[in-house]
Amino acid sequence: MADGGRIRAEHPFAYRGREKNHGSQRRGVRSWRIIMKTMLVVVAAAAGLLAASATSHAAAPSIIVVGGKPVQRVAPLVVDKGRILVPLRALADSLGASTTWNQAAKTATVRKWSETVTLIAGKNTAYSVKANQTHKVTLDASAKLVHNRVYVPLRFLARLYGYQVAASGDTAFVDSSLTASEQAALYKGDLAKARQFVMDKGPKNAHYANKPIPYSHEREGFETTYFFPIGEANRFFLITDDTVSFYEVKDDFFVVTWQARIPVGQKDTDQLFLEGKVTDAAGTKPAIKREFFFSRTSGLVTSTNITAGKIGPDGKTAVTGVKRIVGDEVKEASGSLALTLPNEVRAEATKE
Repeated sequence: MADGGRIRAEHPFAYRGREKNHGSQRRGVRSWRIIMKTMLVVVAAAAGLLAASATSHAAAPSIIVVGGKPVQRVAPLVVDKGRILVPLRALADSLGASTTWNQAAKTATVRKWSETVTLIAGKNTAYSVKANQTHKVTLDASAKLVHNRVYVPLRFLARLYGYQVAASGDTAFVDSSLTASEQAALYKGDLAKARQFVMDKGPKNAHYANKPIPYSHEREGFETTYFFPIGEANRFFLITDDTVSFYEVKDDFFVVTWQARIPVGQKDTDQLFLEGKVTDAAGTKPAIKREFFFSRTSGLVTSTNITAGKIGPDGKTAVTGVKRIVGDEVKEASGSLALTLPNEVRAEATKE
């Protein structure tokens, strides 16, 4: 019994010791669980911050300058995947464009001249329409709705309409597609060089104020004639086969503001144009005195003819130079094909 009593006396003591050890272990486990939960919360918060940084206000420039003028806006810029997103309406207004929003489709449409681009909120695709052609474009960053405002990628929209975009410090600059030297040549340079510049750049970079007339090639060979008002380079008529277009330089862009067709199979197309015998006109025909310098290039198969001269106020043509080429051989060359008339000087108002 006595041995049994000692055993019974020891058992409770031994049990309480094990109970104390187990209690310490349980408290340790609880402490580790608390630490792990805290770490998980911290990691989750950090992940959230990283995710949020994909669309962030802090990293965005705070100023947009378009053509040297700061854009007035009421909402901050954001950055998404390294791309600057801007409030659509403020940017469109500064570019001279209009906007419409379709709430049901969640689409924003921007229009400048006759060109449109449609962006879909939350999607990285856009659809642009220019010169009767529709193009699907993949964006680096999607258009977004932020606090009920439509945000669009600055670089995409500006470049779509021909602007250049650059960032410096806290400012994003949206400028003309023309370099400083090109602007100097175009507005203040030598008349012949300015005409050569617009002949090279104008048709390739044209924007259309109105929906362009579909191209229709109904003649054999080709014919291209430039008609420049005397003393001018920054506006001109261009006859291409059976279509005549009037180009103007507006805010450093080449814009076609009037077009018409010239009937086929009657007279020389240039003569028909000068007589005003055109059809399907679109836009407002400019009121220009009928006195021009002209440069014409035409050809058929391997033969090319180049002619330059003057159209007088009475509509009569005075040729100043001719060159006829067959294959690679010059068969005829006389006079001057310079892009100015003798003693012709610039008379147009130039951009300051």
